[in-house]
Amino acid sequence: MKTLEKLSFPKLENEFLENILRQLANQHNIIQMFFTRQPSFVFSHLIIHIEKNMDAQQLQQNKWVKKVRKLSQIDVYFIYSERLHHRFSLGHPFIEFYCQPPAIIYQNKESGDSLIITRNWTKYKEKFNVFQERFYNDHDLHKSQIQNLISEGSSNSVFTSYARLIEYDLEYLEELYSGNRSASLNLDERITNLIEYIPDIQKYFVRNSHSKYYLIDLFVKAKEASINDDEAIYKNEMYEAVGIAEQSLYRLIEERFDQLKKLIKKKLFEKQEASCQIDNELKDETLDIAVETILKSLEVEQIYLYHQITYGEKTTYYLMLIAIGSGNEKLRLINQSLKRKTGGKYDFVLISHHRNWIQTNLYQYQSFFANIVQGKHLIYSSSQYHPEFHWEVPHNPYHADLYFYYKPTKDIALQFFTIANNAEANYQGIDYFFSLFFLSFCRTYIFVKTYYLPNYLSNEALWQLCMYADPDIHKYNYMIEQFWTDFFPYLDKHMTLNHKLSKLCKEEVDQMNVIVEKLMRELHNLVIEDGLLLSFEQD
Repeated sequence: MKTLEKLSFPKLENEFLENILRQLANQHNIIQMFFTRQPSFVFSHLIIHIEKNMDAQQLQQNKWVKKVRKLSQIDVYFIYSERLHHRFSLGHPFIEFYCQPPAIIYQNKESGDSLIITRNWTKYKEKFNVFQERFYNDHDLHKSQIQNLISEGSSNSVFTSYARLIEYDLEYLEELYSGNRSASLNLDERITNLIEYIPDIQKYFVRNSHSKYYLIDLFVKAKEASINDDEAIYKNEMYEAVGIAEQSLYRLIEERFDQLKKLIKKKLFEKQEASCQIDNELKDETLDIAVETILKSLEVEQIYLYHQITYGEKTTYYLMLIAIGSGNEKLRLINQSLKRKTGGKYDFVLISHHRNWIQTNLYQYQSFFANIVQGKHLIYSSSQYHPEFHWEVPHNPYHADLYFYYKPTKDIALQFFTIANNAEANYQGIDYFFSLFFLSFCRTYIFVKTYYLPNYLSNEALWQLCMYADPDIHKYNYMIEQFWTDFFPYLDKHMTLNHKLSKLCKEEVDQMNVIVEKLMRELHNLVIEDGLLLSFEQD
């Protein structure tokens, strides 16, 4: 065995790692070391062939392994001799490529257990095909079992079976990219680990949190329901979404097989080009200012320009943000900043949600978001790897709880009329009822038209969303323009209670009365006359 002083590994170009490998060779029965530098890939690979399984497991847990991986992008993999030779005999493409003779940087000549690959592509081709077909055959078997369960309507069993199939896919991806599978980790952890090798995998799983995923959580709930003999979770609409995610993993495996096949055949590295680049070129200077301003205030993943209207000389941009920590107050401040920067010539309607919130609420709001989250509307993305939503298919939109939005709006209008039409002209509190009615009307109207219930945005933003929901509502805009004071600042002012006397005159109250009357009639026709609430008492 070579001494510490004589061993050198110039190919590594890493003094820290060289010192560790000298020590390893002196203290353990290291048979071979294979190193493949891959500047165009995420990680270079250092495979250390060692005699015993126990030594391989213990050394793999050393802190320096993670340090080298993080700082030098070198993936260190300890593999014991029996496993290495067995995988070679099976034609494992990872071993076939990364353990070629040119990759050997150390070999213990005293050991008779070295792996020396001498076969060419012609001799290896048959083993490669058998290895690949084994995956395809087992995958097809898993898939056919799932289709049978779907036809039987076994909701919990479908999801638990999909969980096993996705686990099977992840095992192959781990094997083909790192040479080793992480059987002790859960699916969330395995997906997160694979992102380092395959950034594209982020596109296929919406996160619940930093390291948890929506679909995996669905699998866990189905498994718990099955174990506890609970009722089915009845998420049939998610079958297609889960199928799409699984098919995406399947495609990644196909691509990796094809990639390794080419590398083995040619014995050289192929340059990897980004399969997708986000075009962040904005459509005009105003949008450039808007995106720049938003990014300074929020942690934004994506921005969609989903609508744009021009009335007179003013253009309104409708932007949806997928972002973190974007409350209504922050959106209001951003809007004020944008109006200052654009000289008041443009309006901006900003709505914002966290990606996981959208995913969780698709059962209610998918019709709205599906029209917005489209490539043609995307004007900014912080990464090309943001996941697509797991859309429900089929999705049947319905107005859940519409009664509980319409009824309060109607009741507020009736309270307003009572005060507005009293003989003593006592209008105390009417401005608050007027503001509350307008907010309630807008949210209910938007919900009826788009199946989306907005947050408590500013009154102006809500009205602009009403015009997005149905441009015909703009016919009432003249009442807002002719209001006796600035309409929206007046409403926003009275969204907060103040203890003071009302100084409204009859003419001002009459204007309010006309607005409430006309808008309430519009909502009544939409909800009651069109039969959306036939099952409720129409009082």
